[in-house]
Amino acid sequence: MRKKSTELLILFLTLSVLLLFALNSNRYFVRLDFTANKAFTISKVSKKLFQEIPEQVYITYYISERLQSLYTFPAQIEDLLQEYAAYSRGKIIVSVLDPAKTGDAGKAESLGVYPQQIEVIEKDERSVARVYTGIVIQYLDRSETLQVVGRIDTLEYDLTSRIRKAVNNEKRVIGILIGNTDSSIQQNFQALQAELSRDFSVTEVGRGEDIPDDISILFVLGNKDLAEFDLFPIDQYIMRGGRAFFAVEGVNVDFRRNLEAAKMENSPLLDMLESYGVKVKRALVLDEYCKNFRQPRVVFGQVMWQLMDKYPHWVTVSDQFVSRDNPITARFGGLDLYWASPLELIEKSGITAEAIIKTTPDAWLMEDRFETLPNRSAALFFMDKESRKQYNLAAVLTGSFDTFFSVIPERDGELREWQEIKKSSPDNRILVVGDLDFASDFYQYTDAVYNMGFLSNSAEWLANDDDLLEIKTRVTRDIRLNKIQDPKEKDRAIFMARAINVVLIPVIVVAFGLFRFFKRRKKSLTIGLEG
Repeated sequence: MRKKSTELLILFLTLSVLLLFALNSNRYFVRLDFTANKAFTISKVSKKLFQEIPEQVYITYYISERLQSLYTFPAQIEDLLQEYAAYSRGKIIVSVLDPAKTGDAGKAESLGVYPQQIEVIEKDERSVARVYTGIVIQYLDRSETLQVVGRIDTLEYDLTSRIRKAVNNEKRVIGILIGNTDSSIQQNFQALQAELSRDFSVTEVGRGEDIPDDISILFVLGNKDLAEFDLFPIDQYIMRGGRAFFAVEGVNVDFRRNLEAAKMENSPLLDMLESYGVKVKRALVLDEYCKNFRQPRVVFGQVMWQLMDKYPHWVTVSDQFVSRDNPITARFGGLDLYWASPLELIEKSGITAEAIIKTTPDAWLMEDRFETLPNRSAALFFMDKESRKQYNLAAVLTGSFDTFFSVIPERDGELREWQEIKKSSPDNRILVVGDLDFASDFYQYTDAVYNMGFLSNSAEWLANDDDLLEIKTRVTRDIRLNKIQDPKEKDRAIFMARAINVVLIPVIVVAFGLFRFFKRRKKSLTIGLEG
């Protein structure tokens, strides 16, 4: 009797422990993440977000029950949101609602979450369903909306950045200044504008115009038609502490003139960058590790892309030749540059310069008599075999910069309404890439899928949000099959792959077969002797 009472007590205590464990599973939990870079584990930045939140933040996940029954991602999203709530110490309140069931469809749509149409196939029947899947973040009288949420790999960045934006009531603005008169955002940089607009407000700044104080980052794209009069507002913007990204050319390659190339002999912007600490050489850099040229062909009314020979002017960069110390390239996804010019870092007092992207050691320069036609590219690989080395392609400069100007420049008698020149900047950041075309819509025709990501990461670094950038780049990996650029390492990898697949695995299979054969033979002989 006593033994039975003890067993019942143990059973009761066990069930009580399990019940308490289940009740607290939302607050105290452990999740295992075996992905590279821990892509699905909430970061320390997000865990400590509650320290930045004075009042409660309300997160509402509008999700249709129909969508929850068809896919697994809604449960993963809800799980991530509950992690935010669990780590927030009561500062973040999460609600999950089906607008159609709760009658909140009107409210959801007024906040920017609209129904989406999806095709559903159930029991061999095809139908169209209207579903909601969006997130609204509310803080005091401010709100931020993720209109459509269908994946979890970038959701933490979106949530943390939007929560910060709502709490701090900050408006991050990027100004884009086009330095070539034959280019425009609408014709040449729509993809870049769309990419940056995901996390910033984007506005265009005219050449020579004063740069407003509310612009957080300035993207200067091109240098062909910028005079000193146009540069003065850029210089003074940097002197005021404004951050800047420069995509510039030492050699201009003209698409409309059969890829005719010409040096930028007279470029005040390149002179200004040299005064800051980085010299853009008037040359083209070529590399053994490069993309194939792609040429459009019209076949039966459809535009098809003809893949031609390797084209050393289109340099491909992977994670072997980038800086691991800078957040932009710490988890590098890849980058392709077109007709790039090399950079030389110049030592300047108070400035720290770092090359974050380089060529392979098998790169060389073309400084005169520029040969850019793709049908002649095969001969280029035999140039300068003896003098090949590694070149800088992108660099970051940090510190206090001195102004490029000693007097306020004029243009045709036009004077600026400036009383004085600001001589030096506070601690600041700029980023320089010796190529313009990689940032343009041209990248879409060469399948350079990583370029926009690099530009977006650069904007985050310039905005001084290094911790957000760490979240954003966690899931970025270079998955190209030809990512090994060093010829010796590539030969070694090929040899090891062949040795394992052609020799080692067959040897193991044969050895295992022989082992089994002799073991069975020995067993049969033993049985025969005993018989």
